[in-house]
Amino acid sequence: MRPELVIRPLAPQDAEEVQDFVRKLSPRSRRERYFSAIRELTPRQLERTTRASDPRDASFAAFEGDALVALAECARCEVAVVVADAWQGCGLGRELMQRLVGHGQRASLPLVHGLVREGNRAMLRLAASCGFRAARHADPDLVHVELALAHA
Repeated sequence: MRPELVIRPLAPQDAEEVQDFVRKLSPRSRRERYFSAIRELTPRQLERTTRASDPRDASFAAFEGDALVALAECARCEVAVVVADAWQGCGLGRELMQRLVGHGQRASLPLVHGLVREGNRAMLRLAASCGFRAARHADPDLVHVELALAHA
């Protein structure tokens, strides 16, 4: 990970940066994260991302200066990570996934899980390297990944 990055929890005042980040993602990255060709988040999605309304929820973002370059979300045990195309492959996804797992442990979640498109090999490798177990999903285009969490 590059030293000029700052990773921190998202806040409601970050909404415009989050929306701008999503708009700038490549169509492939948006499809891999959101499972559709969205161009931007709906107001409801944006609010869910920037306002943790439940102690089990958390969103983290990586910033280079004022530019958001990666986003990680945990919503009631479900986790997701998306990294800007220019930043993929530098360990940022792993750092954010570890933050989500740590949040899950602190929130006493029994597990964290997510859905990954079957063709998203980078995310499947990341999940496996973080200890997630992969299983087939009812939708043959998706893989369910799950990690049981240990608690002190």
